[in-house]
Amino acid sequence: MQSETQRRLRMLCAVLALGGCWGVASSDEVTDRAKNPDLWADPGGDQALTRHSALKNINTQNVHSLQMVWSQSSGTLRGHEGQPLVVDVGGTPMMYMESGWPNIIQALDLTDPDHPKELWNYTKTTDRDASAVPRACCDTVNRGMSFADGKLVFGTLDGFIIALDAKTGKEVWVVKHAYPAKGETITGAPLIAEGKVIEGFGGDEFAARGRLTAYDLGTGKKVWEFYATGTDKDVGLTAATNKKHPEYGMAGKDLGIHTYPGDEWKRGGGAQWGFFSYDPELKLVYTSSGNPGLWSPSYRCGQKTQAECNSGKWDNKWSMTIFARNVDTGEVAWAYQMTPFDQWDYDGINENMLEDLTVDGKARKVLIHFDRNGFAYVLDRTDGTLLRAHNYVTVNWAEKIDMKTGRPVKVPAHSPLEVNGNTQACPSAMGGKDQQPCAIDPGEPGIAYCPTNNWCMEDEPQARSHTQQGTVYVFANVYMYPEKPGTTGKFKKFNFLTGETVWEIPNPYPTWGGALVTDGGLAFFGALNGDFFAVDRSSGKVLWQRRLGSGIIGNPITYRVAGKQYVSIWSGIGGWIGLPVTAGLDLSDKFGAIGATAMTKAANLDKIPMGGTLYTFRVE
Repeated sequence: MQSETQRRLRMLCAVLALGGCWGVASSDEVTDRAKNPDLWADPGGDQALTRHSALKNINTQNVHSLQMVWSQSSGTLRGHEGQPLVVDVGGTPMMYMESGWPNIIQALDLTDPDHPKELWNYTKTTDRDASAVPRACCDTVNRGMSFADGKLVFGTLDGFIIALDAKTGKEVWVVKHAYPAKGETITGAPLIAEGKVIEGFGGDEFAARGRLTAYDLGTGKKVWEFYATGTDKDVGLTAATNKKHPEYGMAGKDLGIHTYPGDEWKRGGGAQWGFFSYDPELKLVYTSSGNPGLWSPSYRCGQKTQAECNSGKWDNKWSMTIFARNVDTGEVAWAYQMTPFDQWDYDGINENMLEDLTVDGKARKVLIHFDRNGFAYVLDRTDGTLLRAHNYVTVNWAEKIDMKTGRPVKVPAHSPLEVNGNTQACPSAMGGKDQQPCAIDPGEPGIAYCPTNNWCMEDEPQARSHTQQGTVYVFANVYMYPEKPGTTGKFKKFNFLTGETVWEIPNPYPTWGGALVTDGGLAFFGALNGDFFAVDRSSGKVLWQRRLGSGIIGNPITYRVAGKQYVSIWSGIGGWIGLPVTAGLDLSDKFGAIGATAMTKAANLDKIPMGGTLYTFRVE
């Protein structure tokens, strides 16, 4: 297979000790497959996470005729984030879909694309750990699977990574990756690159210590593993890490230990549970880490005042950090921390989109990251140079990002610290956006299409009562509310180079699902009342919408079979924002689900039924 051939070529280069094998063409199976617009080859469409499709059979002129042609139940209720895959397996167009817990896999033959046929399904039946369900911070969701070398690879909520034969559904290998007893659960989609399966897990709210692991695609054998906290060796820092930007922090001081008081680094969070991206030319994997454990920030600072805790000494490295890691070794090329000494749970895991464009007259390989903290960051992905940082929603916790140091200029009045001190901040802990991914089109440089959250919060840190991993480790009362009554979500076209909102579409319901853009001039997105939209990318005009059977927190995809273009999306309310509905929580508790119950009540989400269905559309 191609992945084995690449490994042999790299080994040959090492053995011959040549100055490099630059004559060998760089190639990666997933990268190559993503060049075919008829497929949806990767969770983000491609390893750059663009969520862009070159298809244009469905376009601004005919989208009004878009009709549902089939639907398929996932077999479960509760939240359905993520998206299916569409790949060619031995000449057969196949769709693969994964539910949330207990992570049911279905394989659909799309040869007759209007009438797909299920060839097999799979659910792991042995050694399951149902304790993962209450330990999943933000619902029993899953964000999808990946495919390469004839294998379908995915994670389960209770911590298994499984590779199945894509033709038969038979297990090829199974590894135990995450441990619910330690607060660890898998909700993210794995990345496959250069014959490796790369995966993290969630669990920052249960005192997990985040780590990222690479497994061999062929065997499941561990290749490398690094943490987000701990010694330089634990994290994967080398003398070359951040060489261009020593102000970000360098090896030699074990910052992953000493920027926490005592042994708090052992519960320091930094879990990586979002979508991962990959640059096959630079051989760099890009991931982002989450919040540094408990939400009561004074326990993560060895001093008392805002100024002391934000001096740089207590940054809680390497939480809230974008990592660029070598795909073969896992070592860190560069690491940029967006929210040092986090005081709001601005979990930094959001997707890192890759694009090549001109910035300030210079050709750059850039990384675009719309963070929970409300800022859209643009960095040179070769060395971590910060190029832009514009707020894309209302932000009052920081005045700006200092472009020389990369650090936010915090506003103490909106920065929670002392136990029992009530502090207002925008955006809320759910962020300017959470995990719901944006979309970019390389043919429209500088522009992103993003679903956003538009609410604020009051945050009251509480006294810490324990330090036990695997038990809720938050210690904060959080009340969330719409920034503007009647608007809880927006879908916007945003220029991340200038900071300009080109247009936006307000919605009374949260826009917690992802975006899709196509060369048909369209952008697709969904809302939590179940409305699915197609929008004119130029004007922001809604050209088509349909109400689906449940709220939408999934990400639309598009593909083409037999000359016909299709669009598919999951429906099924849930995730953090929908957890009060799926878990049946008491809406009179305004602090329930760490503030989600108040938002559920404000947005009338308790009137939305649960679901778990994939809907597919085409133009009749």
